[in-house]
Amino acid sequence: MFDYAERYGHRFVKLIDCRATEKEFEFDQLLLMPTARGYRALVEQARAEIDPGVMRLLSKVWPESTIENLSFFAMAAAVYARSVADPPYSIDVGKVLLKTAAFCRLRCSRRKETGGGCMAAMGSGRHQLPKCIKLPRDVEAAWRDLKRYIATGAALKEGEALGAHEAMSVDFKLPSDYSPVTSC
Repeated sequence: MFDYAERYGHRFVKLIDCRATEKEFEFDQLLLMPTARGYRALVEQARAEIDPGVMRLLSKVWPESTIENLSFFAMAAAVYARSVADPPYSIDVGKVLLKTAAFCRLRCSRRKETGGGCMAAMGSGRHQLPKCIKLPRDVEAAWRDLKRYIATGAALKEGEALGAHEAMSVDFKLPSDYSPVTSC
């Protein structure tokens, strides 16, 4: 923590959308999440890729903040899937969010043990994050692979990779005059 200024720039990984838009998305290697700039870029890219009709449907179900929060997850997984994954595959962000909204609505209507789902919690019929929202499995798998990609420093080949254990380890040195305090 104290040598952050010395290491600035070494803990950030860029995810480049090399097969579609050539945009760069910056991720923090320690948090395994996008930086503020990366988050904004992912949300803007998701808005550009989602069909306006789908956005109108989603805005009837969720508030804008929920759509933004989920779209960055789905967009990051989509960029990873089409630019880094081998073989590349396509994830439609709009369809992922529609599936998520459908499953959320289904869970809300069937949840009885807690008095209802997120719709009952708000009382307005609109869903609220994170009461009953879960990402679909295809995005969940891509997100897990993306986190591994970020943790290992964006290394694709086995020889380049630090390994998840090494990337996630913490280095610290005890002072030479250190002695643990014990009670007898």
